[in-house]
Amino acid sequence: SFMESLPDYQASGCFSQFSFQCAPPKITENQQLRIAPTPPYRGAPGYKCSVYYYWWRFLKLSSNYYQTCKEDGRGPCAKLFQDFGDLYKTGFRNWWQERWHIFAERPAVTIADRQTATSDPANILTIQLDLSRGKEAVMRSLEALHLHIHYPERVTKTSRSTARYSVFSRPILMTLHRQLQVYQHKVRDPNTTDAEIADRVGITVNNRLEGLTERQLIKAGISTDQLHAQMRRAKNRVVQRDFRMACSLIKNAEEGLFPKTDTR
Repeated sequence: SFMESLPDYQASGCFSQFSFQCAPPKITENQQLRIAPTPPYRGAPGYKCSVYYYWWRFLKLSSNYYQTCKEDGRGPCAKLFQDFGDLYKTGFRNWWQERWHIFAERPAVTIADRQTATSDPANILTIQLDLSRGKEAVMRSLEALHLHIHYPERVTKTSRSTARYSVFSRPILMTLHRQLQVYQHKVRDPNTTDAEIADRVGITVNNRLEGLTERQLIKAGISTDQLHAQMRRAKNRVVQRDFRMACSLIKNAEEGLFPKTDTR
């Protein structure tokens, strides 16, 4: 599966390192990510280079969630509201700094306060064990902690998530970004054709007719009408599919599932 480390957070006096299924957003310049994801588009800021940003973004498009936020947590998404809160009060970065813990993995073993070491602090770690997780979970976490400290390049990524909200499937940020753009254009400009939206979003389709480009068709004295019609139909299909997927993403986000693109 997929797991990414986040820089250390200080909580309740204990020093802990949390991890996430996917790369968390880069909120500050000095934040280091072990593996940086492929940006959703060229020049995208670090905080958008994360599936958690798009989770927040698509959930904001939910009319049911908006209604729930307007009613101070009462409404069709009341249960989800308890964890995600009001998405419309602040921007994403402030929201993430308050809510990141709902996506964090919960290890059975964490590093405690280093100041309690009785020997050389550089060679001693005090750890906390969550015995409620069971013997196997503790052993797995001990092994993962040992690898993370001594052999970070060998760290294996676990497939079982312990996060309150786990990523439903491996995300492709570029696809999520395109689907978001398509949805926004369709809603804001309902009279715009799908082909025009495709051009605005930068969707490209096959630009050849029987292997010939537009320039080659013109040079051969062949009408380009069929090629243009073919390209227009292809653009329509992509935009219509992306819009359906975006609607599905929004609907499933209301159920705490993302990115999930079917409603079954």
